[in-house]
Amino acid sequence: MGVMFAERQVLVGLVVGYFLLLLWWGMRGHQRSTQGSAFLTGNQSFGWVFCALSLVSTIIGGSATLGMGGLALKQGAAAFWWLGVGAIGLLIHGWLIVPKIRSMNAVTLPEVVDHVAGPWARKVTAVIIALSWVAITAAQFVALFALYESLAGKPWGGVLYTLTVFGILYHTGVGGQRGVIRTDALQAILLLVGFLGAALWLVGAMPERVANTTWHFFSERFGVLDLVQLMLLVGITYIIGPDMFSRTFAAKSTEAARRATWLAAPLMVLFSVVITLLALSNLEAKQPIGDWLGSASALPFILKAMLALGLISALSGSADTVLLSAAGIIERDILGGNRTRVIQWLVFAMGILAALTVFVEGNIIKLLLTGYAFYVPGVAMPLLVSLLLPTRPLHTTVWLVGALLGGVCGLCANLFGASYFTLIGMAISALGALAAWVFPKRGVLVNS
Repeated sequence: MGVMFAERQVLVGLVVGYFLLLLWWGMRGHQRSTQGSAFLTGNQSFGWVFCALSLVSTIIGGSATLGMGGLALKQGAAAFWWLGVGAIGLLIHGWLIVPKIRSMNAVTLPEVVDHVAGPWARKVTAVIIALSWVAITAAQFVALFALYESLAGKPWGGVLYTLTVFGILYHTGVGGQRGVIRTDALQAILLLVGFLGAALWLVGAMPERVANTTWHFFSERFGVLDLVQLMLLVGITYIIGPDMFSRTFAAKSTEAARRATWLAAPLMVLFSVVITLLALSNLEAKQPIGDWLGSASALPFILKAMLALGLISALSGSADTVLLSAAGIIERDILGGNRTRVIQWLVFAMGILAALTVFVEGNIIKLLLTGYAFYVPGVAMPLLVSLLLPTRPLHTTVWLVGALLGGVCGLCANLFGASYFTLIGMAISALGALAAWVFPKRGVLVNS
């Protein structure tokens, strides 16, 4: 008991020191600007390595750690595809989408929609994203709270959770995109060290567990059609997503933005293999990933500490990016302003709201899919179709009606538990975008 208490105290001390380091590192490079566009893009000053590490830190969140552990219990090695489809989406983003959106004078995803389908579509898209991304932020906080409860128990778990939320809100609200990307880069390195360290130990210390894992990426529970559905529902958010767009707009050039996605994609595949391995080797546990940190785990203390910091980095690195994206969209695309101060207050307000959801909802994947419910068929699909088509004037009314009908179908899918409604909504919004291109309306804003 005394040894366990001492280890817990050391872990608490490491977490506190870790966040002090992150705050110092993130705030050290931040610049003051009253212009929201500069605050949201870091004055487009980041190279491809920083952007790639930031993408990895943002993507490897609650769904890719604790959430994938839960998927492994149900689907086995097919849990790999949760990040696998993301890697495919990132490659497509870098190949086809980056050149298109970098040619626009845009800072947020709804501003890209404005170029494609006009100001009304921009407003509707902004509202949808703002609501959806609060749910996604909440998912990261729910996972973080669960991790701290498992790691430190009560009351220390709550103390560390409060400290972490404060740290995330502070470096995001004060440092802006420069603070976020700088801390993301450090968090991505900690992610690599923590997860790779645990996986290498597992291979060396428990080869029989590794040998007994079954690597079937398709099974009766997860077939090819399930993969196609996952690519449509989740993979598309890596092709058309506010977080991906924010990194593309923060890069110092189009080439830097493309290289960032091409480096981040294989790193995601590596993480997916490692996380799936750790989960499959611990399926007897209630939480195959989180329980590697439990008192019954054979993982050495130093590796527990490394993995703990990696998990904390995963959750924190996703929350700050999503918060900043949502706040910037509300200020620029809903309120019509460009004020840094308003973006900062929105970060604090939405962050506190999302942090309080740990007392309401505890299912990570369900929260994420709730956030995607309207966004994927109502925004991502019609925008993807429009960006892939040759440039020409669009019928904005047709585009918007198709997007709204698609989004409503997505909500119905979430309410009634029928995923085929989302697929129907995606088909409707895609056809609407195509019809808007085939039958253009003269005198409307041109996709450029």
